[in-house]
Amino acid sequence: MHPLDKEVPSYGKENEVKKGRLFYGWWIVSACAALNFYVGGVFFYGFGAFFDPIRNHFGWSYAAISFGNSIQRLEGGIAAPIVGFLFDRFGPRKLMLFGLTVAGLGFISFSYVNSLWMYYLSFAIVSIGFSTGGAGIAMATVVNWFIRRRTIAVALMMAGFGLSGSLVPVVLQVIDSIGWRDSLMYIGFGVWLVGLPVAFMMKHRPEKHGLLPDGDAMEAQSPPTGESGALEQPIGRKPALPEINFTAREALKTRAFWLIAVTYSIQVLATSAVFVHVIPHLTLLGMRDISGYALMGMTICSLVGRLGFGFLGDIKDKRRLLVITLILQCIGMLILANISTWWLIIPFLLTYGPAYGGPIPMRPAIIGEYFGRKSFGAIQGLMHTVTVAGGVIGPIFAGWMCDLNGSYYLGFMILAFTSLAAIPAILAAKRPTLDRPGQVITLQ
Repeated sequence: MHPLDKEVPSYGKENEVKKGRLFYGWWIVSACAALNFYVGGVFFYGFGAFFDPIRNHFGWSYAAISFGNSIQRLEGGIAAPIVGFLFDRFGPRKLMLFGLTVAGLGFISFSYVNSLWMYYLSFAIVSIGFSTGGAGIAMATVVNWFIRRRTIAVALMMAGFGLSGSLVPVVLQVIDSIGWRDSLMYIGFGVWLVGLPVAFMMKHRPEKHGLLPDGDAMEAQSPPTGESGALEQPIGRKPALPEINFTAREALKTRAFWLIAVTYSIQVLATSAVFVHVIPHLTLLGMRDISGYALMGMTICSLVGRLGFGFLGDIKDKRRLLVITLILQCIGMLILANISTWWLIIPFLLTYGPAYGGPIPMRPAIIGEYFGRKSFGAIQGLMHTVTVAGGVIGPIFAGWMCDLNGSYYLGFMILAFTSLAAIPAILAAKRPTLDRPGQVITLQ
């Protein structure tokens, strides 16, 4: 019997990890990567393909349509701490089942949109669904299952988003073939078909199943970790620096929490604008035929950042790695703003792609490293509430600048240099310390 078949196992030899058996944490990583692949291709990146068809149908402005994405970001920021607390209390499965069901209904409602308010309402429904059952929940689950290999595990899970760009040209062709309404209807059904089986695979913490993070085996007869105890030393491994578990309230009082939040707020200001507006930007330049492939290239090139920085993040200072990504992001944005011919898309992809992908696995990894796992869901949710400002402002700002100037040039130029403002913040974010009775120490 698989050690995960029982929710409350005993802690004897029967629950030791058998040699040669794949650690269940990697199954969670694989399942979440598959979900991210679909969701990224049809929504987070692929929804830009619906931008011009919807605009042409209703005659709405770029800023008005962009506000839908900002609603999604805003709702995510409001919901994140609530969902985070629920995750820490109830685990991922129930949340994902509810959230993905709602997200599918949201896409179906999109297909019946006939007014701007209904468009915004549909965005809100989809957003509620993915806030409750999407990447945030998947990320928190993976963080709970890994410590030593946390950054690369998150990177592999988020690689699904990196590969999802390959679906964007398919989405464009489907829209051209059957129309945007029917396309959104089928996407909703796809959310249920892909997402609900993934939800049933989710399990909260390895300790509940007689396991340690990273697949390390417990000593025979060792009891589960208590609130004030330490995990047994992994067999054959030396202990590393202790992991101190902050509560959400304690994390909010640290300087590091706010500096990391400011860093990601500034970083996402530009990235949120790009993935919403890159297809409309290239369309205005007469390159709609290759715009879907450009977005696909951007996400595929982001794999270099997700996996490369994911690997380096487990052995190098994550703050310095984030500085590198911010510099590359600035360069990539400058190239995007000045694209005048198709071949300039190539240097844009080679600089912006890794810069966009790199910070993604490092964000949950640095939160877990600085604040621990016990309240990770709540702490990540609270940080998302702070960083959401950039995601809300970015798309609206870029769309507004295009409405004013007839192009995205000035908006992208401003966002490029804004990225550099995050560098001093992340360099000042040093790991906090916590000195109190009952702190949980685990071995990395």
